[in-house]
Amino acid sequence: MNSYPLISIIIPVYNVEAYLTECLESLVNQTYTNLEIILINDGTKDNSAEICKLYAEKDKRIIFLEKENGGISSARNLGIDHANGEYISFVDSDDFIHHKYFEILVTNIENFDIIFCDSYKYYTDKPIESPVLSSFSIIEFTPKELLQQIWSFRIPLVIVPWAKLYKREIWNTLRYPVGRSHEDLAITPLYINNASKIKFIDIPLYYYRQNVVGSATYSTDIKKMKDYYLACQEQEIFFRSIGMLEEANKLSKMYKEHHIRKMMKMKDDSINPSFILNQNDLTFIKKIELVLKYLLTRISYTKKSSEK
Repeated sequence: MNSYPLISIIIPVYNVEAYLTECLESLVNQTYTNLEIILINDGTKDNSAEICKLYAEKDKRIIFLEKENGGISSARNLGIDHANGEYISFVDSDDFIHHKYFEILVTNIENFDIIFCDSYKYYTDKPIESPVLSSFSIIEFTPKELLQQIWSFRIPLVIVPWAKLYKREIWNTLRYPVGRSHEDLAITPLYINNASKIKFIDIPLYYYRQNVVGSATYSTDIKKMKDYYLACQEQEIFFRSIGMLEEANKLSKMYKEHHIRKMMKMKDDSINPSFILNQNDLTFIKKIELVLKYLLTRISYTKKSSEK
């Protein structure tokens, strides 16, 4: 490995003018400098594009791409297509990173295919906690070991694309599903399975902003829930295809019950007693519980409607 390999950082940009400068400052001021910073304007409607252009004029490491709005998946895919680095990393444009983020990741990746670190949930009105850099624990995973913990290890750290450094080859045949929410759920098992060895360093170097106005993290709708259901179905199929039947069965029970409860709450007509009773992975008692929940929800909704 080159002692100072090029790292391609992919950052989709859409309506984040309030946070973008902090994100870009954390990138251009990294102690590790052999970076290719790929900014993708995904049809932003605020001043984010102008901020990107100003930074691109000042820093030759920045590549500024523009496209019609197509969502974060299409923006990330475009970034991957233009990446020249030996390694790839993703940063969300409303987040930021520790100034030694890439120095620490690239120094510790060694002969591993993916390295990831812990994250710090950052609230704008609270002070930043500085991590202790002098020592940290390391956990090594095979793909199967990490897949077994995909829903439990440092939630949601495994599922998200950020806080990670990937060998470029991991993404050679992979791209994000376009036009769907919960795109991370669909792609994560695939890139984990593409790796041979994965390393986790227990130090929070990625600052994950929590209180973002209009963030997808804090909004939901029926389409997003259906996309979640589809992504979980794909995960289940994938687990079965590689012989991880126990994990597939656990996942199936978890997401189906979660989906039914959420869609009932949103009063979606696709959820009804017949749909619930046809879910073979749910126990009979769980089916009866959900059917009763459905009936009580409908009765309450009908009562409220009649009182208006």
